[in-house]
Amino acid sequence: MSTATEGTAVNGATMKGLRFAEHGGPETLSWDEVPVPVPGPGELLVQVRAFAVNWADLLERAGKYPGAPAPPYVMGHDLTGVVVGRGPDTAGPEDGTRVFGVIPRGGGAAEFAAVPAGQVHPVPGTLDDAQAAGAAGPYFTADAAIVTMGRLEEGEDVLVHAAAGAYGSACVQLCRAYGAGRVIATAGSDEKCARVREAGADTVVNYTTTDFADVVRETTGGRGVPLVLESVGGDVLGRSLDCVSPGGRLVSVGASSGRSSSRFRLHTLFELGISVSGFTLGNWLRDSPELVRPSVARVLDLFENGGATPVVAAVFPASEIAAAHEFLAGRRSAGRTVVTVNPTSRE
Repeated sequence: MSTATEGTAVNGATMKGLRFAEHGGPETLSWDEVPVPVPGPGELLVQVRAFAVNWADLLERAGKYPGAPAPPYVMGHDLTGVVVGRGPDTAGPEDGTRVFGVIPRGGGAAEFAAVPAGQVHPVPGTLDDAQAAGAAGPYFTADAAIVTMGRLEEGEDVLVHAAAGAYGSACVQLCRAYGAGRVIATAGSDEKCARVREAGADTVVNYTTTDFADVVRETTGGRGVPLVLESVGGDVLGRSLDCVSPGGRLVSVGASSGRSSSRFRLHTLFELGISVSGFTLGNWLRDSPELVRPSVARVLDLFENGGATPVVAAVFPASEIAAAHEFLAGRRSAGRTVVTVNPTSRE
């Protein structure tokens, strides 16, 4: 992972970009005056309208994200905005097109961002700016986890962890759209459980009061589920091994708990014949974009046809960026946490 190049401003043009001078809490965040990035070959200049706050952002700010550059640098990975310029020899969406995407190198939490043309896509007309700002990362990741890595077959039961979050809610919607059998989901409060149930999950477990592994065994007659979609890490990952049926799959895409599992048992793999896999969408976008293209096509089609709708938990103005980070860190969000950017008011 590397930060977006801030470059040398054209004619001295500057903008506001979200940075932090040192690792720490939300109080370290500041909107700094930085040069407007100059798009290079294969890059578009996007006037940002909104961006999403991710767990990766929180970990970067705290100094716990592997491979993150040393501060200060402009943050932000998921964004939506309008194409206003391009670098040399750059194809892609025309100027004036509203686009959205996830930018692995960052730089999206700003008034303008220079982005690789292949990492942004025209926004489906069904999505507003808040929905589009946070749609790419969760839905492209969910599709790849379910289809490419998880190899979901029609009628198979699935366990989705943290199903009230951006990635989890995308998983529930896509599992339903792709013909899963029973969708068993976990969430951290009764209110979140109700929302996840409304989104299409068949059985929802409040993991703060109930052992989800017991519920999975009871629901499946002791067999377990063929597919587990995991993004929490720590004890949740360890306990999830008890939920995979013989020959099943577990796909891990992150660790929002910030912890690794201490309970990874090799004999579980041997005896049950299960497979455990993982991936990082950012690495695929940067190094193997061909792996992501099928997911992009499927997700865009679902958005266009109303088969999936991004869930937005809260929208904050740029002036309340610290509150947006605190909101996500407090695990209060059911869906995406989005920050709006208004280049004319310079909040």
